[in-house]
Amino acid sequence: MSRTARHRTGAFTGPNEDGTYKHTDAVPFGKPLTVPSPFDVQPATEEFPGAS
Repeated sequence: MSRTARHRTGAFTGPNEDGTYKHTDAVPFGKPLTVPSPFDVQPATEEFPGAS
């Protein structure tokens, strides 16, 4: 894993009844992360500390 890939952020989707999630999307800081419906947003991860 590269040094820039150490810092990651993610979105957990598809909650189960037991509080766990069916799906996780994770990306390195600085890369696009899409948060699906009902939010449909793409946070600006390039401004996170450690992003390059």
